[in-house]
Amino acid sequence: MTSFSTVAKLLSERLELDVNTILPDTELVTLGADSLTVAELMFDLEDEFDISFGDERPSLVIVQDIADNIDRLINNKPAA
Repeated sequence: MTSFSTVAKLLSERLELDVNTILPDTELVTLGADSLTVAELMFDLEDEFDISFGDERPSLVIVQDIADNIDRLINNKPAA
């Protein structure tokens, strides 16, 4: 499962939306995601991908922004 599809799946579950309505360029506010929803989603994604967003607060406007941040963190993760 790609990072985008995982983000879309988790968003659809959290916001009770059809996953097929969530596209990469869909704005988070359009989906009804407030700052608390996004924060909770970030915690879920940290667990799902074994990553840490740390104290950074990335600019998240569209769904693809979240997937891009996940991909960046995975690619920069030290080898185990």
